[in-house]
Amino acid sequence: MTKMTASLSCPNFMLVALLLLLKVTSNAAFDQADGEIRFNEYTMIMSHNSAANRDTADGDFFKLFGADQENSMYEQLTNNGVRGLSLDIKLDYSDRSKLRLVHNPIDYSDFETEMETHLVRFLEENEEAIVAINFEVIDDSQAAIRSTILANLKSTFSNLFVNGVSLTDMTFKYDNDLWKNHNEWPTLNEMRSSGQRLFLFHDRTEFRSTEYGFMFRDDVMKENFWEGLDDCTARYQWDSDKVSFPNSNLSWSRLFFMNHFDSIVGTVGEGLLGGGINGWGRLYPRIKQCMNSNGSIKPNFISLDWVIQAEEALEVAKYLNFGGRIGSGQVCLDDSHCATEACNKMLSLCQCKECDANLLGSESCLGCEADQYCAPVENNLNECLSSTATISIAPTGMPVKKQTRSPTANPSSASPTAMPVKATVSPTTS
Repeated sequence: MTKMTASLSCPNFMLVALLLLLKVTSNAAFDQADGEIRFNEYTMIMSHNSAANRDTADGDFFKLFGADQENSMYEQLTNNGVRGLSLDIKLDYSDRSKLRLVHNPIDYSDFETEMETHLVRFLEENEEAIVAINFEVIDDSQAAIRSTILANLKSTFSNLFVNGVSLTDMTFKYDNDLWKNHNEWPTLNEMRSSGQRLFLFHDRTEFRSTEYGFMFRDDVMKENFWEGLDDCTARYQWDSDKVSFPNSNLSWSRLFFMNHFDSIVGTVGEGLLGGGINGWGRLYPRIKQCMNSNGSIKPNFISLDWVIQAEEALEVAKYLNFGGRIGSGQVCLDDSHCATEACNKMLSLCQCKECDANLLGSESCLGCEADQYCAPVENNLNECLSSTATISIAPTGMPVKKQTRSPTANPSSASPTAMPVKATVSPTTS
């Protein structure tokens, strides 16, 4: 995928700058708390092959070739908005008391060292953060090898401490007395209050452990197949809606782990945004596709490559968590680049999708609030309109006359998030 650019005239360039400025202002005001959301209703961004990153590669050709992320795991958690890590682990055959973090045949780093350097540091600095880790075990065909890997995992989580508390004591344990009277997953605030803010999932039945909080993924999640972006098909437990914990009567909702990355072409940079893999125009329609296939379960974990460019994915996650508007304001060349299905070709910006004034709502009038509709105002610029008269923004960037039904917001204010969208124009800006 090539990087999308748009050549804009000077007045239109001024409008783009104004739209993006208003977007930042609008997003900064969005401060809804997540504390009362139940875990099964919450969506977080997870980095795919988190340990296979260019920081860890440190110039090594093969490690750079195999990388799916740019930054270290600490930077992914701290600066890229990630709250989930996907890790491939295997036994260190030169020292069987250790585990290695790998991506296929490429060895990146020591597991315990990376957990201490990145995860422990982040959890110490962010005492409200809830983090999930999904482990996949590699090269473990023998039962004795799996047993050794499990012993090493238990050792690592027992020996690493966050402000004096072991990681084992921080893991979520569904059989804890705190949750025995819960008919559904706890809220995020309940998890924070309990101290159980670390979720551990794995892909080996032998690794189940309520003592350590190791949850077998097939007991608790459903997942789409990781290869390909054109459809959304089952990898496991696709038709199951409830958890299936062993020796438990819990009937909590099953979580959805959504893979969304290109396993063939490693697109990097701002080509990932807008109509790119990590952008509104590609990610949000695929979420709807998956939900249409999996029983209307929204993703709890969205696994992405190159989360350094995840700002629009974070906007999508916040829309799923809090509602608001479908994102607009991204650079586009075609309607298919926009989650709203509406690209303003003159401005090369996604805008709200024109709809009838009687069809209100964020899903009926894509890009607008629930009590708004979308209509063109001037020069084919669509805006979200309500009955309250306000000032419109014309394509010249200058205020114009009041409308009978006037815009309450311009296209760039569509996403209720704290992170601005980067737009690419000629000359390139961000």
